[in-house]
Amino acid sequence: MNAFLAPSAIAFAETPFTAPAHLKLALYGVIASIAEACTDGDIDDAVQAYPFLADYLEEIEREIAAGPSLSNRWKAALSEWEGRAEAQALRLPLLALRRAGLNPLDVELLLAIGLIEEDPRFGLVFEQAQRRDNRPSFGLLMAWWRDRGDGDDRIDQVRKSLQSLIEHGLVQLSNPEAPRPDWTPSVTLAVWDGLRGELSSTRWLRHVAHAQLPQLSDYIAPVATLDGQAILDALRTGASAPALLIRGPIHNGRKTLAGALAHALGKDLLIASEAVFEDETRWRLFGTLAAMLDALPVVEADSSPGETRRLAPLPLVDTPLFVVTGRHGAWACEDRRPMLDIELPLPGPAQRQRHWSCCLPEQSVETLADLSGRMRLSSGHVRQVAAAANAFARLAQRERPQHDDLRRACRSLQTARLETLATRLQAAGSLDDLIVDDATREEIDALATRCRWREPLASGSAEVAMHGVGVRALFAGASGTGKTLAARLLAAELGKDVYRIDLSATVNKYLGETEKNLDHALSAAEELDVVLLLDEGDALMANRTEVGSSHDRYANLETNFLLQRIESFEGILVVTSNAADRIDRAFARRMDVVVNFRAPDAWRRYEILRLHLGSDGCDESWLQDAASRCALSGGQWRNVVMHARLLALQSGNAIAAVHLQAALTREYRKIGANCPMRALDPPRGGPGH
Repeated sequence: MNAFLAPSAIAFAETPFTAPAHLKLALYGVIASIAEACTDGDIDDAVQAYPFLADYLEEIEREIAAGPSLSNRWKAALSEWEGRAEAQALRLPLLALRRAGLNPLDVELLLAIGLIEEDPRFGLVFEQAQRRDNRPSFGLLMAWWRDRGDGDDRIDQVRKSLQSLIEHGLVQLSNPEAPRPDWTPSVTLAVWDGLRGELSSTRWLRHVAHAQLPQLSDYIAPVATLDGQAILDALRTGASAPALLIRGPIHNGRKTLAGALAHALGKDLLIASEAVFEDETRWRLFGTLAAMLDALPVVEADSSPGETRRLAPLPLVDTPLFVVTGRHGAWACEDRRPMLDIELPLPGPAQRQRHWSCCLPEQSVETLADLSGRMRLSSGHVRQVAAAANAFARLAQRERPQHDDLRRACRSLQTARLETLATRLQAAGSLDDLIVDDATREEIDALATRCRWREPLASGSAEVAMHGVGVRALFAGASGTGKTLAARLLAAELGKDVYRIDLSATVNKYLGETEKNLDHALSAAEELDVVLLLDEGDALMANRTEVGSSHDRYANLETNFLLQRIESFEGILVVTSNAADRIDRAFARRMDVVVNFRAPDAWRRYEILRLHLGSDGCDESWLQDAASRCALSGGQWRNVVMHARLLALQSGNAIAAVHLQAALTREYRKIGANCPMRALDPPRGGPGH
């Protein structure tokens, strides 16, 4: 090489190998090119026209002696510096773009377009050169870069490079309707920040550097059969990089696994939310940023049951693509890259204990084992609950959290996930408070046992494991026979909260929305380990009908979805119905336990009456006579006692038979019948009505 054109020493020996330093060196080469182009190669004329250029050119000439072809000699020195960076396998965004397929001209034009982001004074140069906007147009860029002093006309190459920058999402146009020479491009702010190594998180994009990612050896797999190393080997082999679907509940280590795999592959992680699909240019930008940051792209989005979502090719990306999604729906890649599909179930007891141990190291082994056995939570929820419980303990000035702190922390999570589709019911007391006949009580006790041992039961054999750890129960019986009360007491017995699905918020007239809402509620119940109550379930589980209209077809689709979703449900679901004969037989077959609630006999009516009266005294013979004569349900007896207590408070007397008599008469009046008890003389002051 001609000695005059070559650097006289090691190029930029004092310049650190960092993204900002690299961007600065590359920009100075572009500035030298602009200074030469805007005055037909006369640098002195450029400085006279634009005095602010003097500082830039002075700094350039400190590195490279003044003379002709200043920009070409600077680029030669920069190429040498970049070679040293490549030899050290350094992670620099501009080099990553080159490795991803951009050529030197692409990069040079990108920096020329974005130069105004670094120094707005260059807007004056562009404005005077084209007598219009202060950003360079396609026409100006083609004019300045078509001839680099070697006699070759490169206008076609310049045009292709500019078009490539648009297609890859690196630049955007403010006036795409104008003739091409008048197009005014600008660099996407996320791209410019990325070139500086300072990409900020947005509502749809989050960057995690390699140093912040977990190692694969530290990843706690939810089940022992999940082999992270085997997944890594599958990603490394094959002619083309695959797409990896990571399915499972939210906050269950899906992104943690993606991060551990990225760390093992020596990559950063770039996570895009559902919003990446809102705009085609945003999707292209996502791929370009992933290439620039040398990051594995991760899309976090759900697919509805029965839906197939398609992924367009990502520009500049030749690495694996991760999709973090739920258990339902399908995905396909339009570029036909191979698709790997793995599912992360909720962690088992042993894995949960490891998570609890990491979060609450001061707790005893026995306490941690008890927590992992009682709370079937995802790995992320374990960490959130532990953090919140520690905060509650500090507020109470305790050294370590107690059971109440953990329950309170769990409840805060539940409220955030379930409050729009379900209502929390009070779960207090025990099954001893439930007054039912012996056969019903036996089934309820069997259900409670099934719920307590559902995880060990599911691991007992392959045949049993096929049905998962979910427990589905149908409570059938007339209104007021104790079905909802039994669900609440069951939850209290198990130490869990109970949520009732709000059908008014769940059922939606728009196609597919009801299924989405039901899936959301069922998934949240699985992940938060609550008892889910579907009251009056026959409204959603009615027998399928012959299709006579679009309404019938959509109703049957909802029923079919609910059938499949209940079968795969891994939580505890209680369905109540006043008309079990209306429920589709396919639902009944999927129920693990069916409990029939019958109207109470005379003795149990007396027990119910006594239970509701509590410590309030009353004539025992009258109570027994009332229980014998009045064939009311448990719910109706509750109404009677509540109204009798109200009458007693109003009269200023203790509750007495006369108050109960008045309340009984009122209850019978509500159902259009005559009370079989004879009227009593009221005490002094009357019962008050």
